[in-house]
Amino acid sequence: MLRLLVAGVAWLAAIGSFAALVEYSARPRPTPTPPAVNDLVRALNKMTTPSPFARHEPWIVTRATSARRAMVIDVEADKPQDARSIAEEIVAPLRSRYEEVLVYVRPIGSPRNTLTRRIEWTPNGGFVETSY
Repeated sequence: MLRLLVAGVAWLAAIGSFAALVEYSARPRPTPTPPAVNDLVRALNKMTTPSPFARHEPWIVTRATSARRAMVIDVEADKPQDARSIAEEIVAPLRSRYEEVLVYVRPIGSPRNTLTRRIEWTPNGGFVETSY
C-alpha cells in the first residue's frame, strides 16, 4: 500500500512538472536583432534584473536602427494597446539626441503583417499614434 502511495505521488509530481513546463514555454519570445545592433537594442531594453516570480518583461525591443538624428524601433509587447506609454518610456532618454523617433509596437510572437501601432515622436509634434 505504501509503495502504491509513493508511486502515485511520484506520478503527480511528474505530471505537475510537465504541466508547469508546458505553461512556461507556451508563449513564444521574440528574437532580438543580429549581434551588430545588439548594443543599441540592449540599451533600449529594460536592464533591470528580472524578478524570479515574473515570467518576462511586458515588452521588448527587437530591432533598433538610427541614422543621423532619426531612430526606428520595433517592439513586441504583451499589451500592444499600451503602445503610447511604451513609446514614452523608450523615448524619454532619447529626446535630446534625436529629432524623430518612430516606435512600432506589435503583439509578442505575431507575424509581421499583424496590426501594428506606430508612435511617432518629434520635439514639435509630440507623440502621434497610428494603427496599421
